Amino acid sequence: MDIADLKSEIDAILHPEPDDDDPLHWVAPHSRLSSVHGLDTSYYRGPFDLKGDGAFKRLLDESDPLQDTLQSVTVPLSLFTAAFQLFGDSLLEYHDRKRKWDVYRFYPSILMTVWAAFEAWLRISSEILVAVAPALPRAVKDALLETREVVEDSGDVKPRREPKGVLARYRFLLKHGCADTVVRGSSVWQAAELSRETRNCLVHYDVRKAPSLTTSGLWGHMEAVLMLLIAPSTRICRTLFEPQFDLYSKLVALHSLMAEFEERPLHKGWPKESGIFDCPFDGVDAKKYPLRRS
Repeated sequence: MDIADLKSEIDAILHPEPDDDDPLHWVAPHSRLSSVHGLDTSYYRGPFDLKGDGAFKRLLDESDPLQDTLQSVTVPLSLFTAAFQLFGDSLLEYHDRKRKWDVYRFYPSILMTVWAAFEAWLRISSEILVAVAPALPRAVKDALLETREVVEDSGDVKPRREPKGVLARYRFLLKHGCADTVVRGSSVWQAAELSRETRNCLVHYDVRKAPSLTTSGLWGHMEAVLMLLIAPSTRICRTLFEPQFDLYSKLVALHSLMAEFEERPLHKGWPKESGIFDCPFDGVDAKKYPLRRS
């Protein structure tokens, strides 16, 4: 495909023209969800169907403290949108490249951004649940908000941050907010675990693995994050993240425009040889690691 045509195709996917006949622009679930993942999406009839997702709309007073949380509800979509745009940019950049690999540029940022989008959604949703469900056990509230009340030496009771894994918090949210139990051995959950592990190998750089990312592998990680939202939605028959089906359809459409490419550390595959390395530290074993001689 000519580069100009590819750009036009990507723009049409990521920035579709407004439809006068469908001003609300809601997208039906993609057929891949049933044909590949075996999900029943028949519950979904649009965000404003009063017998479906519309039944979960709530009224909010302007003075409610929850306003502070709800002002951030656009953040997850903004992050997903940024990741998708960057993925589209990478398809253009690597189109017809003769060498099918290069150093890190697009792919780590895309992976981290889709996880940031999911974690932002989880944080916002957790704060909403804690605010609107007064009967929620204190321990569950603390786990969702990653905090724990402690008594200090002064006798004052103050919250202390107590981090928990993102997928653990998500299980708590589904169980206590939607009466849904995650099957941790399911293909959807395993794919999410793999995606999270890959992200962690980059964020907390794993020098042994020297992680690389391919186009198809990255696409799979992006799908895995969206499936974390879509799969439970089909079980509980309510949409957890309103734009999730639209985003998934865009991701599938981008798949047909992909050409395989790899981003990796520059050194990956290099032979190990003697040489010089930077070591700005005290207490160095000078016999084993002598100073470079002029």
